[in-house]
Amino acid sequence: MPPASRPADTGRLVRPRWYWRVLFAHVLLLGAFLYISLASLGGYLLMLGFADEHPQPQRLMALGGGGVIVLVCLWLLKVAMPRRVSPVLVEREPG
Repeated sequence: MPPASRPADTGRLVRPRWYWRVLFAHVLLLGAFLYISLASLGGYLLMLGFADEHPQPQRLMALGGGGVIVLVCLWLLKVAMPRRVSPVLVEREPG
């Protein structure tokens, strides 16, 4: 069975650069959308927890769930951010 997917002249498959850039942009936008959705869900649950129109056990569960989701969002934001904004150059002393 001859390999039909492999080009005969180069021997390897080269993907265009724009494909990976577009894929990276899609993944970045999807991640931002999911993060904003999670943060909005936490805020909504916190708002439900402070509303007086729901029974007390439901309000407590909404407050607990919203607080946990907001803490997870803050942790994800801390993990995703770099430790330093600009790199620090450390020179060794000769000797």
